[in-house]
Amino acid sequence: IWFWKKQDGRQKFIDCLDRRQVMSETIKTLPEDMVMLKSKVGQLAEHTGLPEDEEAVEEIAEEKPTDEEAAEPVEAAATEETS
Repeated sequence: IWFWKKQDGRQKFIDCLDRRQVMSETIKTLPEDMVMLKSKVGQLAEHTGLPEDEEAVEEIAEEKPTDEEAAEPVEAAATEETS
């Protein structure tokens, strides 16, 4: 009774119930929200031309030379010119 009357227990209890209600609603709508987000990401990936899976990303990374590999011919040509 002391908590309820003197320490604003009623308002704290109502706030707690409100937070629980919001969390419950969020958890219930999570699957639909995930489907919507996945479709949005898919649309963005299609619009930007990003590969759809990680394997495609790895293949692209293997095809492109790294900065070190690209710099080697330039360095070799520079040392031949100075010789």
